[in-house]
Amino acid sequence: ANPRPVVDPALTNSRAWRGAEVPAANGHATARALAILYGALAIGGELNGYRVLTPASIKRAHTEQCSGPDLVLGVESRWGLGFALNQAVAPIGPNPRTFGHPGAGGSIGFADPDARVGFGYTMNQMGSDALIDGRAGALFNAMFAAF
Repeated sequence: ANPRPVVDPALTNSRAWRGAEVPAANGHATARALAILYGALAIGGELNGYRVLTPASIKRAHTEQCSGPDLVLGVESRWGLGFALNQAVAPIGPNPRTFGHPGAGGSIGFADPDARVGFGYTMNQMGSDALIDGRAGALFNAMFAAF
């Protein structure tokens, strides 16, 4: 049996899917919202007087808890608590403490505490990449090159 669940793209465009609460599978956000959220995490967890996570929680988010073959994604992966970590197979920037999460079809959000930057990318046409969509990768590589 295939350990990787396959979600029909027609289902993900339905009102029922968008209204369901499916942990780790159907979060909805704009690129701006992702960048703001991860930007807050990149600068210590607080933005405009609102605390998202404590500094101790952020440290646990970018501290490796497990690594190895990911049976769902079909690649080697590294995980902190609740977040994917930077990894050689699909780097999300040059810094080792970067953490975030890819989404279906190519979306991604991440925080880089070393660069003190958050990043969000969403698209209106789903790609087939399991981890880093080439479109998102080109954008965040250009962002890091500008530093």
